[in-house]
Formats: sequence, structure tokens, C-alpha cells
Amino acid sequence: MGVMGEAIQVGSVVFPSISAMIQAYKKDKDVHILSTPQILTTDNEQASITVGKNVPYQTKTSTSDNDTYNSYEYKDVGKTLEITPQISKDRMIRLELKLTVETLESTTDNRPTTLKRTMETTVLVKDKNTVVLGGLIDDTISNIEYKVPCLGDIPMLEWMFKSKAKGSSKTNLYIFLTPKVIETENEAKKIYEDKMDHMNKLSTGQIKMYDADD
Repeated sequence: MGVMGEAIQVGSVVFPSISAMIQAYKKDKDVHILSTPQILTTDNEQASITVGKNVPYQTKTSTSDNDTYNSYEYKDVGKTLEITPQISKDRMIRLELKLTVETLESTTDNRPTTLKRTMETTVLVKDKNTVVLGGLIDDTISNIEYKVPCLGDIPMLEWMFKSKAKGSSKTNLYIFLTPKVIETENEAKKIYEDKMDHMNKLSTGQIKMYDADD
């Protein structure tokens, strides 16, 4: 975890701003930007943002008049960030942060098994500077099956046309936070206009959203 000023240094490379760093990392196929949300809250009021999915799982099966009914419940899986700011007169911001990362491990008996990790911290940062949360490393091991189409499904002979292997991947999650203090109507108007300008450029194709599959 760290606090960055206007210039950002990663290793031996110095970026003039957080935007410049993001644009540079977009060209790296090993780096994926999961989300770039913006949230607005007031002094001493908690705000939260969740990026993930709602996973359904079967909880009960019942039969009535020869009809079968399945009951389902849903579990949230993803990343949730809770932020509570406290603003001082010199535009310094005390941030109470709680990051929860929940990933789907496997499904047993139609019920999902998840891995949950939580990070809680408090930092002091200047207005418009950037806080970085890191260190949440995830090692994933998966079973991969390779087979020849059609031939790999022939009973008794499928073993000749398919193979299995284990794959592993490591993910290091970083969260970049840049708080901005809004004290006047003009400051709020400026942020609104910048956001509308960004949305207009998206709609006209002048800029494109980053696609993790690119």
C-alpha cells in the first residue's frame, strides 16, 4: 500500500499522472483493468462499490403433481470496496478503507465454494493524490482437457484423442484510489461536465473503453 503524488513511479519508470500509467498498462497483455468506477459521498458517510457477479445455486428440489420444482439462492462473488472519508480544512483526507475479494473456487453438490479475503486500513492522503492498495495475490490451479473434436468423445477410444493437464495462474490485484474534494458548486459542475464530455466521446467513438480480451 502507498500514497502517490501527481507523478507516479513504478520501478524505474516515472509516469506524469495516474491516467498516463493506466494508458501505458493497457498495452501490456498481462495487465487487465477490471473497472474504473466513480462514486460520490459526503464527509463521514460511507460509500461502497461492487464489481462482480451473482452466482445462482440450487438449494432444494420438490415434486408436485409429477412436476419438479427447483429452488435457487444467489451468492455475490467479486470485489467490494467500502470507503469512509473524513475531510480536514487543508483538504487532507482520512480514508477508512475496507476491500473484500470473494472468488469462486468450485461447486460441490450444486453449492458454490468461495475464497474470501479482506483488507482493512486507514490512510491519510492529500486532495487529488492517489492511494494504492496491493498485495492480494491469488494462485489458481485448474484442470484442462484437450481433445480432438468428435474423436475425443468416442466411447472406449476417447483416451487416444484427448489428454488432461493442470494449469496455474497468479493474479496480483491493485486498487488505485484518487479522492477529490468538492467544496463549491463550480467544482461539482466541472466534474459533471468532464464526465459528460467523456460519455459523449464514448458514444461518438472518439475514445474506446478498454476490453480485457483485446
